[in-house]
Amino acid sequence: MKNRLFTLLLFLIPFTRPAAQSIISVDSLPSQGVVLDKNWKWQAGDNPQWADPEFDDSEWKEVNPTQDVNTIPQLTQKSIGWFRATLELSPVVAQKLTTLLISQSVASEIYINGLLARKIGTVSTNPDDIRAVNIFKTNVIGLPYSVSYPFVQISIRVAYERSSFYNRVGFSKNHCFKATVIETSYAGDVNKYQRHQTYYGWFQVGVFFILTFLHLAFFILYPTQRANLYFSFTTFFLGTAFLCIPLTFDYFENLSDYFVAEFVQTIAFPIAYLFLIRAIYEIYHQPTGILFWMIVVFGFLVVISLFTPYSLGSIWAELGTELLMTTEVIRVTSLALRRHQPGARLIMIGMAISLVMFLAFYVDILLKNYGFEPIVEKGIGGIITYQIAVLCVPVSISLYLAISFSKTNRELIEKLRENNALSKKTLAQEQEKQQLLAAQNETLERQVKERTAQLEQSLEELKATQNQLIQKEKMASLGELTAGIAHEIQNPLNFVNNFSEISIELLEELNEIKEDKKASDQKGQAQDDTLEMELLSDIEQNLQKINHHGKRASSIVKGMLEHSRTGSGERQSTDINALADEYLRLSYHGLRAKDKSFNADFKTDFDENLPTINVVPQDLGRVLLNLINNAFYAVQQKKLSDIDAADSATGAYKPMVSVSTRKKAKWIEIRVKDNGTGIPETVKEKIFQPFFTTKPTGEGTGLGLSLAYDIITKGHGGTLNVQSTDGEGTTFIIQLPYDKK
Repeated sequence: MKNRLFTLLLFLIPFTRPAAQSIISVDSLPSQGVVLDKNWKWQAGDNPQWADPEFDDSEWKEVNPTQDVNTIPQLTQKSIGWFRATLELSPVVAQKLTTLLISQSVASEIYINGLLARKIGTVSTNPDDIRAVNIFKTNVIGLPYSVSYPFVQISIRVAYERSSFYNRVGFSKNHCFKATVIETSYAGDVNKYQRHQTYYGWFQVGVFFILTFLHLAFFILYPTQRANLYFSFTTFFLGTAFLCIPLTFDYFENLSDYFVAEFVQTIAFPIAYLFLIRAIYEIYHQPTGILFWMIVVFGFLVVISLFTPYSLGSIWAELGTELLMTTEVIRVTSLALRRHQPGARLIMIGMAISLVMFLAFYVDILLKNYGFEPIVEKGIGGIITYQIAVLCVPVSISLYLAISFSKTNRELIEKLRENNALSKKTLAQEQEKQQLLAAQNETLERQVKERTAQLEQSLEELKATQNQLIQKEKMASLGELTAGIAHEIQNPLNFVNNFSEISIELLEELNEIKEDKKASDQKGQAQDDTLEMELLSDIEQNLQKINHHGKRASSIVKGMLEHSRTGSGERQSTDINALADEYLRLSYHGLRAKDKSFNADFKTDFDENLPTINVVPQDLGRVLLNLINNAFYAVQQKKLSDIDAADSATGAYKPMVSVSTRKKAKWIEIRVKDNGTGIPETVKEKIFQPFFTTKPTGEGTGLGLSLAYDIITKGHGGTLNVQSTDGEGTTFIIQLPYDKK
């Protein structure tokens, strides 16, 4: 509908052809249309006035726009230019609905009778913004029709995309701009050949990829048959090459994408045929000689030639590699046929048919390129010829490999039957043995039950004795503990008892003095008051000593109970050296208990002048235990790793964990150092984050270092830092403040 409105609008616009303009006369219109390749005027550069139908282009150069894009004068240098021509339709042609079919390797803006009819690609004065379209994409533009005025002026603004990988495909050229006038009713038949190529391309892709998975499965089942592996590579690269055909016709809009697809296709062919030769060598047990490597060098040179400007690399990649490598396969197969090797006849038939079809296909291309009639009818006939040529070789080899696979299966089934027969015979013998063994087992079971009853009785007696020993050991330990507590508390209790008795005697004496005072008549009162004061002073001293030794007994009991507490969270004056040494040994022996193969050296370097500081010993011990465990884990992992496997075997690597303490100006420093795997820089930033761990699943929660960091920084006002070199080792540094007083 849009094209009809545009055509009507063009018809309503008056247009007078200047006498100086060249004319393209269209007297008749065959079903395939008329290619407009003559009487076009060309001018490099850009001027919007050149779209004007009245513009005088008599000074412009006459060119053929269907010639190769690189031969258009100054187009590749200036990147932009204009074509102009005037169509003169004969009365017979003017009465028909006509369409302009356009294919091009540039970007264009098409003006008909001065009006913009279509933009194909992106035309821009900025070379970086130009986007040429796929040369196989055909665009359709309706032409105005009028019997009274049969002239149509066409102006085309074209732009050359410099970034595209221009190269010749086969013997064909990359025409700059190709316009074909065709009757509208036949316009839909133009792309029929391309559609058939697309259908057959998808068909080949499906066949090759099915063969790829099939023979890859054969190889996985029987890895000794490496021919299946090489042949799966062959069909994979052939499938990749033919996948570019439907992608080119149906999906790639830009010219650069089209050339990339052609480049991939051209490289995939020699790679596929190299793997094909290698598969044939494997089938016939043929060694790879100098001829094979010469073919490899030829394929490499073909790929290199693709990077030369407008080389014939693509045609040699397809024609050269297909003919040369097919010939090599036929040569090897001929030798196998002489030796009467299995499968040689089948593969030879496929190779011969493939070679004949390839020759017919490429001879037709050469004849067509030089203006002769092809042997095989063009279009579908050429496609079928090429399909047969490509499929014969893989299908013949696939049939042979499938037959070989089937033969192997039959042999395996036969051997399986023999094994089953032997198994049945062995089973009968085993049944006889089982009957004898059953009788012996009954006897043994009866004897075992008798012995088991005796052992159970002995075990019960042993358990009872063991329980008694354990109870005695507990009572002995309790007795020792009681004796120790009694010994420690006895002295202060003796003091308490002695001073309390003396205090009682002093109080009795004081009471007697008071009684005497009442009986006397105030005689000697001053002397009695002095004595009374002395007695009260002695009683006060005795009570102070009773209090002192009572507190001493209390502290002894408190000290005895200290080791049984689970921790109250209160700060205590703690000997850091003793705490670090205790948890270092606890960690080492704990890991040794879990893994008997674990072994590592450890050492301490404690500052003897280190003062005691107020910390929560249980929390700080938890931190030290976590850091030391991590250090032992790191040295063990390095010992077991592939990187240091050779060193471990020779004994060059010695796992070492060290704990040291130092007194600094304002803090106490504790270092836990190892020579293990170290920590990468990318991981070092995350190690104190909750739930982050580098250990395998199930071996770490990712909370150890996070909790340790919180205990040191938030619980004790200190710092926890790490120094590490990947592959060499790690040092964790704890700094705790202390009061100099």
